[in-house]
Amino acid sequence: MRIGDFAARTGASVRALRYYEQQGLLAPQRTAAGQRVYSPQHESALATIRDLLAACFCSSVIRALLPALSDPVMSSERLRSTVDAAETRLRSEKHVITQELDRLAELRIQWGLAPHPHVRNESGSHDESHDPEAAPFDHRDRRLRRGGPLLP
Repeated sequence: MRIGDFAARTGASVRALRYYEQQGLLAPQRTAAGQRVYSPQHESALATIRDLLAACFCSSVIRALLPALSDPVMSSERLRSTVDAAETRLRSEKHVITQELDRLAELRIQWGLAPHPHVRNESGSHDESHDPEAAPFDHRDRRLRRGGPLLP
């Protein structure tokens, strides 16, 4: 099927499909006229790519993982080490974020600012609709700023 049909069938945008191809994640066949042609195997690959992106893997790590996912001999150890490294990285980031939140709480006290008025617990905000608007998100990813390794 052609790119537009594949996009409609999978819910992916044409732009995303072209990006995945550019990054070496998907390799559709080409017609004599140069048009992309996708097969049912590409649907499975796309689902895997989406799962890995949702788990915060970058395209270069995904590109390295895709062969491991299709080769049972190399997959188990490679996947385990990559997932272990990702978990370690995320736990480290969680620790850094906790430190940053603690520092903000210290500054709040230092500057005489009242604590946030809404009750919170470990499961999240008591009243989600009344949370103050967050500061603009810094588009630079923490992992990129920290210079962490892509693969173990």
